[in-house]
Amino acid sequence: MNVIQKYTRAIGSSNLRDDAHHHSTEVLAAAALCRDLGTKLFRVKYAGDATSYASLLDAWREIVKTKAAHRTWPADVSPAKVAKLSLDHWLNDVCPACTGRCYEPVRGQATVLSDVSCKACAGTGTRAVQVQHKLLHLVEDMVEALHAMCKHAAGQTIKRLAEEMEF
Repeated sequence: MNVIQKYTRAIGSSNLRDDAHHHSTEVLAAAALCRDLGTKLFRVKYAGDATSYASLLDAWREIVKTKAAHRTWPADVSPAKVAKLSLDHWLNDVCPACTGRCYEPVRGQATVLSDVSCKACAGTGTRAVQVQHKLLHLVEDMVEALHAMCKHAAGQTIKRLAEEMEF
């Protein structure tokens, strides 16, 4: 079970006891100690915490503005707009045709999957970025940056959990 699955499971748990048989709080505590946007990314995307969206967007806008300045984006491109578009896509990137399962459902049975990859997402489970052509590569780049930040936060969480374990 990966960090995202453990985090989602812990958020949905009705029992957050921390004893010899219950370990849900460990992943929550480790994720909370992330110093980057990891905690907010996890909270908004995987826990469905809409109250953290505004602060996440503000922090992400600042990061995108810095990236835009370092990469010398064209003057007519709004870093704030790219930030909002990329964050909104990252938060809701599931392919609507296969609902993220990567395969076509068997006709007449929505819960049974075929061996045929989803045509809409080419078997990735994610939808394509849909923005104006001139912003496409910038938004895609920022979506990849969000993926990298999420992976980094998950790695930091695993590292913190491993430090607590005794081998």
